[in-house]
Amino acid sequence: LDLPEGISREPNPAAIPIDDIRNMLLAAGLSVAFVYLLMAFLFESFILPLSIILTVPLAGLGVIWGHVIFDKDMDILGLIGCILLIGVVVNNGIVLIDYVNRLRAEGLERTQALLTATERRFRPITMTAMTTIIGMIPLTVSPANQMGISYKSFGVTLIGGMSTATALTLLVTPIFYTLFDDARQALSQTLAKG
Repeated sequence: LDLPEGISREPNPAAIPIDDIRNMLLAAGLSVAFVYLLMAFLFESFILPLSIILTVPLAGLGVIWGHVIFDKDMDILGLIGCILLIGVVVNNGIVLIDYVNRLRAEGLERTQALLTATERRFRPITMTAMTTIIGMIPLTVSPANQMGISYKSFGVTLIGGMSTATALTLLVTPIFYTLFDDARQALSQTLAKG
């Protein structure tokens, strides 16, 4: 494309290089895989951890909206924050589902166990998330350092992701748990018949 005389095209210095994006996507994919495999080992099920791992896209909604609300472009530190979120947001789901499984082992019916666990784990899950969110506020509002590095995108990523993941985990995880538990039971019955 020929530009008029005196006008030149320079790369956007804030743009993230494509190789960095590829590396971060690979790291995010590996993080999701490792977290899923660890949960599958701990819960002794390959199906039930899916109800927890689906909190990661919920955090993604918060990341996007956080950047829109704060009018901040995603940078490399924001992408690092996204990878960090993968390990952090599943903690809420693990706490909830682990308690559901313990209640069911004690004899509670699934729906009652989900309702009881959500009620009893609401406060600890919310408090844990709030400490992370509030701890990120100073980093988010601080000016860029002497080298010009701003941590605003990193802070916005964690604040937005933790906010939506926490709020929606208590609503969505029990629904997914029910669906995947039904799928697990149907698969067990099918294999038993075969």
